[in-house]
Amino acid sequence: MSKKFVIALNTLALTLISASPVLAQGNGPNQPVDFTPLLPAAFILFLPLGLLLLISSAMPDDQAPMVAINLLIGWGVAVLAYFAVGFAFQFGGIAQVSPNPEFSGLYWEWYPLDQSVAVEVARLWGVIALQGWFLAGDVATPAVLNLFLAHLALVGAAAMIPAGILLERGRPVAALVICLFTGGLIYPVAGNWLWGGGWLANLGSSLNFGHGLVDFGGASVIFLTAAAVALVALYLFRPMQNGIADVGDELILSTASDRLTVYDQVTMPVDDPADSLQSAPMPSAYLPILSMLGGGLLLLGWVGLSTGVHAPTALNFTPAHAAVSGLLAALAAAVAAAAYSAFTTREFNPLMAGRGLAAGLIVSMAAAPFAPIWVCVVAGLVMGLLLPPLIYFFDQRLPLVDHLGTLATYGVSAVFSLLLVAFLADGRAGLGWNGVGLTEFRGVAGQGVSGLV
Repeated sequence: MSKKFVIALNTLALTLISASPVLAQGNGPNQPVDFTPLLPAAFILFLPLGLLLLISSAMPDDQAPMVAINLLIGWGVAVLAYFAVGFAFQFGGIAQVSPNPEFSGLYWEWYPLDQSVAVEVARLWGVIALQGWFLAGDVATPAVLNLFLAHLALVGAAAMIPAGILLERGRPVAALVICLFTGGLIYPVAGNWLWGGGWLANLGSSLNFGHGLVDFGGASVIFLTAAAVALVALYLFRPMQNGIADVGDELILSTASDRLTVYDQVTMPVDDPADSLQSAPMPSAYLPILSMLGGGLLLLGWVGLSTGVHAPTALNFTPAHAAVSGLLAALAAAVAAAAYSAFTTREFNPLMAGRGLAAGLIVSMAAAPFAPIWVCVVAGLVMGLLLPPLIYFFDQRLPLVDHLGTLATYGVSAVFSLLLVAFLADGRAGLGWNGVGLTEFRGVAGQGVSGLV
């Protein structure tokens, strides 16, 4: 275990060193290159790396390396698909909603309305963009490339979550196929609706639904979409008889001394095997250090994401507020989930703590710059307490056999995140978000994104 930990730390150190600021040759002799626009996107790269470690840590020692390398390859497949067609599908019409002149080459958004409808109205119902294939030609401006770099990480995160389900069930080919479709179609279309000028973001202008769909960090596009794809995978691909984590329909005999589950009854160790209890444990943290490291990398990724570099239409928010809200929510959820596991088993479960970090971060993503910080902290605590029983419910009470806790960790938390911004945004940030209320909102000057409460 110590050797694996040292290797992981060395890899992380090399990554940090490679991302450190350097001086390079610019347009003139000895002129430094301005690398600062790349720093937020560089931090976001930690997000999929954290997911890779968190997912792999739930696998047995002999299977974890195979899962990790397949997730990395799946990320590469998703990114190549995104480079070829996905970015064009997502941001090929961004010039219609962004005043940035560097986006002027991306102006083609398709909408399902005929020419009898005024263009100003029809463009509010954009479904998919159709420009920017392979980042070829004049569209590849510095701003466009920086936007692509930010989403290079996010598309990887969206692809890894359902891929982990398929790899856990011994379906590596299906995992690569789902990564291909996620990067080329699923993530880009969902992202277009939220960040690329699509119809969900424009519901405020088209149907007077507030500011439209508001999701700052992408809880819906990244994690809810990934969880929905994972749900389909769970339903279509049943656990293989010789799969990685197949427990079948039988209960496992275990004693209290060898359980790491967070929802079993606690009993004193017994000497007589006849006194052992029947239980169906959650997959153990086979590589607990990687669980913690993966959760920590997610937090670093959030620091980059909180700058809004991924959302070209984001305006009038405070990145520091978003960063603090997300970090505190993640840590609060980790504490609550770990405390739950300690209360039920008298020991902290490292995998549950790592998943708590992820769930707490996701539950704050949509509302991070818009809700008071204390609201995000409370949301993290609640999500952390709900996480262990939700994992048990989806894994043991429904015929899905979700050993990786995917639906609870990523799906339920994303739904709660959207509800958080819908009800508890306080209006102090987001003035003019999605083109709504540029000077006032609901008759209040300077009012930003506001919830129903």
